[in-house]
Amino acid sequence: MKMKPTTHDPIACTKSVLGLLVILSMTACSTTPRIQSTASKPQYLYAANAGSGTISAYRINAATGALTQVPGSPFDTRTPDKITVNPAGTFAYVLSGGTISAYHINAATGMLTPVPGSPFGTGYQGTRIAINPAGTFAYVGSGYSNTVSAYRINASTGALATIPGSPFPVASAPLSITIDPAGSFVYVVSGGQISIFSIDAATGALTPVAGNPFLTGTDADSITISPDGTFAYMGGRKTISVYRVDTATGALTPVAGSPFPEGNSDFTSVAVNRAGTYAYVTQFYSGVSVYRINRSTGALTEIAGSPFNVGGGSTPRSVTLNPAGTFVYQGGDGKNAVFGSRINPVTGALTPIPGSPFASGANPVSLAIAQP
Repeated sequence: MKMKPTTHDPIACTKSVLGLLVILSMTACSTTPRIQSTASKPQYLYAANAGSGTISAYRINAATGALTQVPGSPFDTRTPDKITVNPAGTFAYVLSGGTISAYHINAATGMLTPVPGSPFGTGYQGTRIAINPAGTFAYVGSGYSNTVSAYRINASTGALATIPGSPFPVASAPLSITIDPAGSFVYVVSGGQISIFSIDAATGALTPVAGNPFLTGTDADSITISPDGTFAYMGGRKTISVYRVDTATGALTPVAGSPFPEGNSDFTSVAVNRAGTYAYVTQFYSGVSVYRINRSTGALTEIAGSPFNVGGGSTPRSVTLNPAGTFVYQGGDGKNAVFGSRINPVTGALTPIPGSPFASGANPVSLAIAQP
């Protein structure tokens, strides 16, 4: 006669355990919240078209880097010269002569809507607009009045209100302005010198640091600080000057070997990837030059194949990277298009994105990327 399995029967025990695991698994599935989607938020690129008085707006394909114009693009504006977006990606600010036009960015579509009260007044012949990492203050230099105008940003509406004491004087006509990643200092380039200001965290007011202004030793058109805040890169007359940043005082010290090597023409815009390993620099008539960054010293070494003529013969003026550092976009004079390139993650080299160039208005001289 066949015996019934007992509780000591290995086969029966195994079945019982398996059944219990199934029940526990079903219970867990019914009580544990579902894992949130890891899909990235939409990213948008905005181009200020100086030649046509418009802003072209694009959605960035996260996989390919291709650009698709958003509904309503291009958007009319007043002779745009520079465009900047706040760190949250919710507002865009366009410098047009003596005014700043402010726009709300629709997070779902990328469309632009004017902010109430826009445009806001500023000094004439302005630099690009620099916004602190907290998104609370905005600064723009005026080459006409040799000043920096400072504004408090309304977090809800994006409107600008002049900070008491503004505008603040600088040594000479400012050409470029930026803020360190900690939001402690403002750097203003004026040709062969640079003015450094500390930012009052409560009011946004500027105070010159000791030793202002500092001589750069070479003419510079732009300044960029590495994402970790340790090095400053200034593009100018056929050279790139590199400085180590004192994060406590804001002071700059030239690194060994600076300025780095002479190019064939002037460098107009510098972008550093988030890892701080590569610098991408627009160079008149030559395209985009790519440099490997020594993480310890900040020194630059041009990579093989650089400069890359990915701009179709245009005169590049602006270069920007997507947040992941996988694509680079450039705009400038001479073409009615934005050029996109894929970045080789190992070498830093550039290859055109399929579909590039992407149609824009005339002379897209300034670019900005937002991820609301």
